[in-house]
Amino acid sequence: MANQSEFYIGYLPPSPGLRKAIRAIVATLLALACCVGVVLVVGQNPFANSTFEFQQYREFRGTLLMSPYPALWMGEQSPWLLVGQGKHGVNDLVRLDGAQVSLTGERISRGEDRMIELRPGSLRMVGAGVRPATVDLGVVQLTGEIVDSKCYFGVMNPGSGKVHRDCAVRCISGGVPPALLVRDAAGSARTVLLANWGSELLDHIAEPVTLRGRLDRTGDRLTLHLE
Repeated sequence: MANQSEFYIGYLPPSPGLRKAIRAIVATLLALACCVGVVLVVGQNPFANSTFEFQQYREFRGTLLMSPYPALWMGEQSPWLLVGQGKHGVNDLVRLDGAQVSLTGERISRGEDRMIELRPGSLRMVGAGVRPATVDLGVVQLTGEIVDSKCYFGVMNPGSGKVHRDCAVRCISGGVPPALLVRDAAGSARTVLLANWGSELLDHIAEPVTLRGRLDRTGDRLTLHLE
């Protein structure tokens, strides 16, 4: 009888050999589950090194630029784009174009991309401003993904791709400057602001697109004026 195979009887406790087999199977499944979890975590793309200083208000001073989108030039490498709270841009400041202004807002940054969320009622004129030089780089054709600059610069993570499509459509429709996310041969990403924006491009957000136009540079900020 000692050589007979063990089998399970529902109304009796499992035999020692069966208990041992069950423990081995459970331990193996737990080990596999842990390995799968580690592989999935390691395989995920890391979050971008971006910052949104929510409710950390700072005072800024510089030259207000309104073309193609509101921005504050503070004598640094690139103008800081200006946006409103929520999914809104700011577009009622034309009378102050080129003036030196003081304002309060929250910083948004991702690498070389920088933005300020303007605090309502905080902007005031303090004098005459100094405009930065803009360099015409000629007509180019670029391929990339259309993103809304506010979320991509740091308010959301990730701020691109199909998972962010609906939010990007609402932000751009509300006046947030659109940008083209492009990559060079080495895979490094860079954003190019899109001027002469047409609502027909809303249907192509989060999809690969090829756009043609005149490219210019203000500081380190690139802008593509679409044909």
